Amino acid sequence: MTRDKDELAKAQAELRDLTRTVLALRQELESAHADVGDQLRKSAVAANAEIAQLKTTVAVLREELEKARGERETAVQQAIAASHNDIQQLKATVVSLRDALELARFEKDSSIEKAMSGANAEIAQLHGTICELRGQLEALPPKT
Repeated sequence: MTRDKDELAKAQAELRDLTRTVLALRQELESAHADVGDQLRKSAVAANAEIAQLKTTVAVLREELEKARGERETAVQQAIAASHNDIQQLKATVVSLRDALELARFEKDSSIEKAMSGANAEIAQLHGTICELRGQLEALPPKT
């Protein structure tokens, strides 16, 4: 019987040890679950903060992109307007130069016509003088 009592005491001691081990493991498991839950919450908070920061960054970048597009569009419109003004000025210059060229041609043609008229008048006068001199030469008595 002592042997049964000893075995019973050993079994009760082992049962007590196992119960304590189970309790300790249960507490450790609960603590681990709590740590995992805390880590998950912290990770979720960090992820949400990063998401919010990324959304803010996206909004800022979108605004900058729209601003850059607007500036580019303004620059293009200004370049088009400047080109249009240059074209208009060049067209006006072409018209002015064409008019000046036409005037120069007219003046040249006029001066050529005037010179030709003067030359023809001088030729006619010289023909008249030739005829008169010929008449005078023919009227002279022959030399013997």
